[in-house]
Amino acid sequence: MNFSRKLHINRIEKKTQYELLVIGGGIVGAAVLEMASAKGIDSILLEKNDFSSGASSRSTKLLHGGIRYLPQLEFGLVKESLKEQKILRESLGNLYKPLKLLAPIYKNDGFSDLPKIFQANFIAPLAFKAGLTFYDFLGSRKKDTRHKNISKESTFKLFPKLKKHNLSKSFIFQDAQTDDSKLVLTLLRNATEVNDATALNYVKITDISKKDSGYDVTFQDSISGKIYKLEAKKIIAATGTHKLPGDYKNASSSIKFSGGAHLILKGDPLCINENGVLLPRTEDDRVMFVLPWFGNTIVGTTDTEHFSGTLDRPYANDEDKKYLIRHVKKYFDLEAVEYISSWSGVRALIDSKETNSKNISRGHFFKEIDDNFIQISGGKLTGFRIIAKESLENFYTFDFKLDKLKFVDEILELKNKINGEDIELCIKHYSVVKPSDYLLRRTRISWFSSNGGLESFANLKNHFQDENSYNDTIQELKDEGLLD
Repeated sequence: MNFSRKLHINRIEKKTQYELLVIGGGIVGAAVLEMASAKGIDSILLEKNDFSSGASSRSTKLLHGGIRYLPQLEFGLVKESLKEQKILRESLGNLYKPLKLLAPIYKNDGFSDLPKIFQANFIAPLAFKAGLTFYDFLGSRKKDTRHKNISKESTFKLFPKLKKHNLSKSFIFQDAQTDDSKLVLTLLRNATEVNDATALNYVKITDISKKDSGYDVTFQDSISGKIYKLEAKKIIAATGTHKLPGDYKNASSSIKFSGGAHLILKGDPLCINENGVLLPRTEDDRVMFVLPWFGNTIVGTTDTEHFSGTLDRPYANDEDKKYLIRHVKKYFDLEAVEYISSWSGVRALIDSKETNSKNISRGHFFKEIDDNFIQISGGKLTGFRIIAKESLENFYTFDFKLDKLKFVDEILELKNKINGEDIELCIKHYSVVKPSDYLLRRTRISWFSSNGGLESFANLKNHFQDENSYNDTIQELKDEGLLD
């Protein structure tokens, strides 16, 4: 059955009993649905907003091994992430993109993630090299994928706009990128069209009540207002930053929020030539990433303690943008930094007594909410497969695997320009309901266009008849800071 919302609404009007309910349509929930349904488990996923509209479309787009977590002694997490890279490279096809990252070390700058004892000018390059060597060892990397020292001359040849003054040492190491929201949608399309699972966006669960054989679940279609009910024997909640619905709200896992702001620069103004750069130190002792992104450039950071907007729609405020621009100018010879758009993301971390979110573990954990009902919290993008696998192993004894995904090239070929054929494809096969679903998460049209691409909205009229969907789209683009 096509991954069309209309068809899936029709299904739940006739079919009300399921083996497994997955709550949350982000990367982990989508992976749970795909891997469960691949084993024949009768599964349904419910998402209160659009799929991947939370942290799963607001990341830095890296499938990284976690070099930054070595100073925190998170060796197990780093080793697991590096192992996951190899598995995902086989499963994700072109949604897995190898990426070379430059790590420049500057005199009197050090590297923010290193302990203070290793920040001295003569120690920092040696300490960082030792970390990269251990990183390669944990990943059992072959010679052609291990880190390399590069000379100053080679550094400035590869990155001609990087500032030369006080550069002490440079390294190149390997990690990877993905398109986070397209990965979520591809997992869901495989679950629904290949494995015959059910997935619905824009449905809000209003009540969960326990009974002898499982759970009665009541939910409302946010588009039509209609109330539905279903029965599920087991529940896996991958709710990210949100608490559980209904009477289970107070049983939710204890989590802490960590934000991250990003800018998209038009083209390649920093001359990074399809490589990434890990900028070593910000004024508040964080790191920043500069990354290529479909012909444009992402500048971003993580581990902010506060964020603007709501958990559903955080945004990068003026101070976030000035902060990012200030640090781009610190490391690159550029008089002005012009950006097309910005975004902010908020992710859930394990609640900890640590005062700074950058010191909190990126590991994941499960909380048993009730019989056959668990909630997943924490984790990082690279670990989505193993998190989904372990969550399912709480209930089942199958050997859960993520098979090579179908439809990868099809979603990557969607144009970042409004196109009628693409819109119809997204409605039929990627559960698009509103223009914003298409503009923000199936494509990058609004992210890559000035004023959110508003001048092209007339081209959408033949495909979206509901006036409310246009109003919702305008409001969402305003909330994202894409429209004035």
